[in-house]
Amino acid sequence: YLYTDGSCFEHFFLPTSIDPMPRNFFFLLDTSESMKYSNKLDNAKKALINFIDSLSPRDSLTIQTFAGKGTIDLWGVRPGTEEEKKDAKVFISKIKVVDDYRIWGTDLHEALLEALIRAQHDGEETQNDTVDVLVLISDAWASAGETDRAKIAKHVYDLNKDGSVKIFTLGFQGQADMTLLDAIALMNGGISAPILQGNEDFASQITLFLGSELGTILLSDVTVKITGEDVTVMGETKKMYPLLAEGYEVVIRGLIGLPHARDANAPIKAITTAATMDNIQNWEVSTVVDLDDPVKSSLCYQSYAHSRISQLVRMREAAEFLGDDIVKSLLNLADSNCKEEEFSDCIKAEALDLAIKANVVAKGLTAMVTVNDDQCMDTDEAAEICVDGTTPDGNKESYEPKYGESTDGIMQSSTMTYGYADEYGYTSASIEISCSTLFFVLTMLSMLLFAIA
Repeated sequence: YLYTDGSCFEHFFLPTSIDPMPRNFFFLLDTSESMKYSNKLDNAKKALINFIDSLSPRDSLTIQTFAGKGTIDLWGVRPGTEEEKKDAKVFISKIKVVDDYRIWGTDLHEALLEALIRAQHDGEETQNDTVDVLVLISDAWASAGETDRAKIAKHVYDLNKDGSVKIFTLGFQGQADMTLLDAIALMNGGISAPILQGNEDFASQITLFLGSELGTILLSDVTVKITGEDVTVMGETKKMYPLLAEGYEVVIRGLIGLPHARDANAPIKAITTAATMDNIQNWEVSTVVDLDDPVKSSLCYQSYAHSRISQLVRMREAAEFLGDDIVKSLLNLADSNCKEEEFSDCIKAEALDLAIKANVVAKGLTAMVTVNDDQCMDTDEAAEICVDGTTPDGNKESYEPKYGESTDGIMQSSTMTYGYADEYGYTSASIEISCSTLFFVLTMLSMLLFAIA
């Protein structure tokens, strides 16, 4: 499916009749002392045993444990036959927390590099249609060996520049270095996810993640290109998907420029390329500009804004952590002529501008300022939504607090605050008063649009 209104586009891709690809799994399991608390290690072991049952003889498996050194115990590489799966379960059941004080701590750097080298070697020994996946499960920060987080992430990225191994990371919330784990996954074609505290059934969370993200892999190295005669594509959301599992779809949104403003006859084409079990395949779909559905057009832009802002915020965090050079290779800005000195500032500027134009409340960028106002005027007697920022006479009043000023009922932000104005204008200095009921309705609308996206 491909839709465009001449300025915004969205493309949904869901393959059919695709055979699953064989998988080469490499599990990297933290067995440092902290993993014994809250039964974290026992739950991780239970999840791995559950996942092993899903392996087929076409799949292969390696398990490496680590703590104060990169490798404590190692099993594999073995195929996913019934006999080997039984042996793997026995190995997992015997895994224990390291109690030798000489190797206390967590050497994430050495563990990741050793696991990556092994996974790459195993991948070279398998067929070309096999997907190589490394899954890290940890609850710690790097406390042994190399502890510079940026260096750890960069060294892993440099060793895996060809993207041959997709790295997924799972960290126990509140204890694991999720910033580092997220950066590693982001740069190496994987996904990071927190294992949430407050629910000690960690095994179910890990099992669900592995089953949904890696259970049945249909495609790898998926890329989408939006093209057309004299069409300019700008600010697109994620357009490269290292893996596509069953039950998921590829979604890409962005902005386009046409040679003639809103030309209803301008053809737009989406070309999707991916590796399958058999070979490299291409899928193509085309459409023309749709000028007749303003509701769909509005939803297209709002959905794009939510997706793009989330992408930009994540990339900005990665840029501040890793530096600009690596992130520049992963992200194309809508405005290639940004004048900011730091690339991370350019990312923030685009996200902020988009949040303002789309009326989106985005963490760290914008905020809704609300106040209980007895003079807020109802649109009619039955309405619960007040006319924003008006007196009973219908005249607009503005409120301009200084940052840090104590004012009853006013919430302030050190970065950006906004409220609705006549032409949806926003500034960081002028704040329009809105009613609490309006805030509630707008919040619900934002949630609805996010769900649609």
